[in-house]
Amino acid sequence: MIRRLAVIGALAAVLVVLGSCTGPRYFVDHDTRHDFAGYRSYAWFKLATPPDKAAPPSEANTILTRRIRWAIDAELSARGFTEAAAEEADFFVTYSLVLQSRMVMYHTGWSVPVGGWGWGWGWGGWGVGWGGGRTSLETYTEGTIVVDVLDTGTRRLVWRGTVENAFSRPNPDDERIRRVVARVLEGFPPSAG
Repeated sequence: MIRRLAVIGALAAVLVVLGSCTGPRYFVDHDTRHDFAGYRSYAWFKLATPPDKAAPPSEANTILTRRIRWAIDAELSARGFTEAAAEEADFFVTYSLVLQSRMVMYHTGWSVPVGGWGWGWGWGGWGVGWGGGRTSLETYTEGTIVVDVLDTGTRRLVWRGTVENAFSRPNPDDERIRRVVARVLEGFPPSAG
């Protein structure tokens, strides 16, 4: 009996851990009134720094940011778009990377009541039982990638693809980034209608 309850408790703990491990979540939104049909070329959008302000801080992980940019370039090229100078491009592309430290707590434990006795409304009683368990705390880095497309004529955002939980370690490999970027750009350009 005790062994059977221990197995059930262990299986329940495994299911809880597996249930908390989720893969990437993809979200795509676009301006439904915008015509994407003429898009053939793109340029990377650069934010201008006002002359009286300091330049923005450099990127924390230039290796990772280059991987993302290379993956976006490769995917847009595979979709038939060519990179052009800003004044000749049909659209601008840019991306944001958000790295957040996350914590998750796992508790595996169970108890087996062996006996008990008592009377109404919780007064009095006795019992014998056994309890045990283990609690562990894990930290990991969750990365979110946001890819934005802006129209060059209006400089308005016309398409956005977001990948939450794109990776869960601070240095994902090239293949992981390529797969995630390819998946989010599946929705670009959106089909008419």
